[in-house]
Amino acid sequence: MRGLALALLLLVSVPASAAMPSRELLDHLAKGLRTTQVGDWVTYKLDGGGARVHYWRLAVVGEEKDKLGRDALWLEMEMGTHPAMRAPLSQIRMLIARGQGGGAAFDPNGVTRLIVAMGFDKPQEYSQEALDWALTKHPSSQPKPAARPRQAGEPPVVRSGKETRLMTPAGTVTAVPIEVMYRSTVIKRTWMSREIPILQLAKVEIPRIAHSLEVFEFGVNAKSRMLLPDPKTPTVKMEYVDKAFPQLPWEEQNP
Repeated sequence: MRGLALALLLLVSVPASAAMPSRELLDHLAKGLRTTQVGDWVTYKLDGGGARVHYWRLAVVGEEKDKLGRDALWLEMEMGTHPAMRAPLSQIRMLIARGQGGGAAFDPNGVTRLIVAMGFDKPQEYSQEALDWALTKHPSSQPKPAARPRQAGEPPVVRSGKETRLMTPAGTVTAVPIEVMYRSTVIKRTWMSREIPILQLAKVEIPRIAHSLEVFEFGVNAKSRMLLPDPKTPTVKMEYVDKAFPQLPWEEQNP
C-alpha cells in the first residue's frame, strides 16, 4: 500500500514543480511542449543512496471518456528493482482526466478508476468509496502526534536557472533547473524538460541526503503490460485500505 501512496503522491505533486513557473520555464515549454498521447512512456531511476535503487515506469496505454464525460487517459505505473520491470513490486493502472485545455498536464482531481496489483497479488479495482478515500485528505483512524511549533525565520526561496543541456541516462535533453534554497543551501533542485513525455520531469536532486530521481529512458510506443482483473473479482473496499495504510504520507499535521 505504501507503494501505491508513493505513486499517487508523485503523480500529483511532480507537475506542481511548475506551480510558480518562471519566465525561463514558460519560455522553454513554449518552444514545443506537445499534448500527452497514447503510447508515451518514461522510466525513472530512484536512487536513495547505496544499494537503494528502484525504477518507476509510467506509460499512457489508452484513452476514453471518464464517467464525468471528460477526456481521460489510462496511465499505467510500475515500480521495481529492474529497469525492464522484471517481476515488478507493484503495478497501478488509473483513468485520469486531462488538465484544462487538454494539454500535457493531468487534472490532480481527475482519477475516476484505479486498479492495483501489489507483488504477487492479483490485480483488483478500487471501489468508489475506497478511491475517494485514497485520493483525498481524511480523518485518520490513528492518533496524530502533537505538532511541533513552527519557528519564525527566513522562508525558503524558489529560483530558476537558464535553459541548458542536461546529461541523463536517457541521453542529453534541454531542461530548466528550479531550485528551492534556504539561505545559501540548495534543498531541492528540479529539472523540467519539454522533451520528456507525460510529466516533463527530467531530474530531481536532494543534495543534502544524496537522493535523486532521474529519467532513465523514454519513448512513444507503449503497450499495456498489466493484466486486468476478471469482472467477477471483488473490488478493494475502504475497510481494507484503512487497515493496510491508515494515513497517507501527503497528509500534513495542522499546527
